[in-house]
Amino acid sequence: MDDTYDWKITAVQDIEISFGYFMIRIPIYYKIVTVGLSLCILILLFGSALAHGGGDEQIAREKAGPYYVTVWSTSDSGSGDLHFTVAVSDLEDSLILDAYVVIHAVALDNGHSEFTKEATTRQSTNKFRYESDFNQMKTGIYLVMVTVNGDAGKGVTSFEMEHSYREDASWGNVVFLLSTIVLGLFGFLYRSITRRNTYKIVD
Repeated sequence: MDDTYDWKITAVQDIEISFGYFMIRIPIYYKIVTVGLSLCILILLFGSALAHGGGDEQIAREKAGPYYVTVWSTSDSGSGDLHFTVAVSDLEDSLILDAYVVIHAVALDNGHSEFTKEATTRQSTNKFRYESDFNQMKTGIYLVMVTVNGDAGKGVTSFEMEHSYREDASWGNVVFLLSTIVLGLFGFLYRSITRRNTYKIVD
């Protein structure tokens, strides 16, 4: 056995003594942690995408003149925005995609402030529903009126709802941030040890 080979064996042993089982197991741990945290991030991102196009069902197939109207709402804990998604169909349950939909919200416990916005399919995630965002809305009870104008005529429906921020959404942001930081640290640690290992053996 030549001196070069003996030196390489000694270098490997030194690395094992310095980092112990943690160093040896890093590839396995790194893969497990990476897959787990990556799944968490994907779930959070996917959930966020789904929220913009769904949410809490306020009314379902409510008859409004010649239409059936379904409305979902989502309260954003970060910005305070109130998002509405509206599905409109005729009385035979065929989707109506060319109607003029207006959402009017009145704050019942906040000075009766009024807000009006158009909901359009242009803002919709899947283009089969009408969506609209009310920005920086204060929490409270709102009376919401949805007006639909289309070829079949005009339809109006209304309902009361509570606009409140969800604490779990804030926790989701924290988990996302921590997962990203931990992934970055594991990547840096694994890369540093790999480089050090390669440097000691090759040099």
